[in-house]
Amino acid sequence: MSSTASVAQQVNNLLAVMPAVAAVSDAGLRDELVACEQAAQMLLARQAEVMAEMGRRAEHADRAEEQQIGRPLWSSESRSEFVADEIAVTLTSTKGVAARRYAVAREAASLPAVLRAWSNGQIDERKVAVITAGVRDVDPVFADAVAGAAAEFATRRTAPQTRAWLDRKVLAADPGAADLRHMRATADRRVTLTPLADGVSELTALLPSVQARQLYDTLNGVAHAADDGDVRTMDQRRADALIDLLVGRAEPPQVQVQVVVPIDTLTGEGAEPGHIPGIGPITAAVARDLASGGCGSSVTWRRLLTDEMSGALLDAADRQYRPTPRLERAVRSRDVTCRFPGCRRPALGERTGTDLDHTVAWPEGQTSAANLAALCRHHHRVKHSPGWSVVTRPDGVLEWTTPVGRRFTTAPWAYSDPPAEMAALARGADPPR
Repeated sequence: MSSTASVAQQVNNLLAVMPAVAAVSDAGLRDELVACEQAAQMLLARQAEVMAEMGRRAEHADRAEEQQIGRPLWSSESRSEFVADEIAVTLTSTKGVAARRYAVAREAASLPAVLRAWSNGQIDERKVAVITAGVRDVDPVFADAVAGAAAEFATRRTAPQTRAWLDRKVLAADPGAADLRHMRATADRRVTLTPLADGVSELTALLPSVQARQLYDTLNGVAHAADDGDVRTMDQRRADALIDLLVGRAEPPQVQVQVVVPIDTLTGEGAEPGHIPGIGPITAAVARDLASGGCGSSVTWRRLLTDEMSGALLDAADRQYRPTPRLERAVRSRDVTCRFPGCRRPALGERTGTDLDHTVAWPEGQTSAANLAALCRHHHRVKHSPGWSVVTRPDGVLEWTTPVGRRFTTAPWAYSDPPAEMAALARGADPPR
């Protein structure tokens, strides 16, 4: 019996002794949901190891043949070049899908901590792809430590949350390389016109993130200034605003850019990344440029203060039910997204579809940053649905309880890292747990 048939038989044997789904309790259904996901990822990790081994054997065979014939192999003679094609035909997949999976498999195989977490079912294939892509251009001295820390972080977070966290870690671990990567990426900026059918064309732009956010907020400003009776959708308003601004029919409004910058970075004594809420981490050089007015005269630069040890924005409070604009900006910038576990709905900007909810209802609970949290409309309703509850811990962490008693937590966005953790990453060591 082949190893493939053996694995399939083992899975079938396991399923055969499991009770029917209809006979499982409510809590048991949740447990089984997690167990099935873990088992599926363990098998996918095993499959990735198989793909990586296919590549290693093909490369070994190529090297052996080159030594035998005394010359490099021609492209058509290479075995390693066509491993992805063999995977595609074997799995009845497209070449593009097979090539992406093969690339992730090979990169994961070179990062032991990532492969171990995947093989244990602690992280899924998408998170592995995020981590391997995030450390692809990082100096090998830092790559293993950063990837290991990312794998640990990803066990408790979604793939997008892991990507945002990892972006900051990569900038902090090797600031010099981060500046070079930013310069190379910026050099590739462009605007592209693609004609489509029915008299429309697609205009796309690849821009530095700070300026892209500035332009998007400018378009939003013009779009929101339309009359209340305007029946156009927001997408239509933004599209029309772009035309009006470029041809001079509209004046660009004043927009505000909020930047979180450690004081040492601001003074030039440190190189820890800055952060723009709604965009993500930026290099220390870009952060200092913003502080010196690099956005231009139509932008207000606003520095936000963080707690030195936790990296969270500092607290504030109002003596009324509705938070003042200043408190609302602070809370939204602290949370960045909806505070329901895994939700990535942005909490920043106008008309985001998120509310600032009192965790403890007012007036028993204060209108303060410690008692306010950004929730999208859907998860605001979840909070008040039967069986759900949420409490705020002293450290600002929200603890959600599901109808069957499972607990999940979300923390305020950490704009910087604890000093001990950053020192460990700088040494290339595992961060403290």
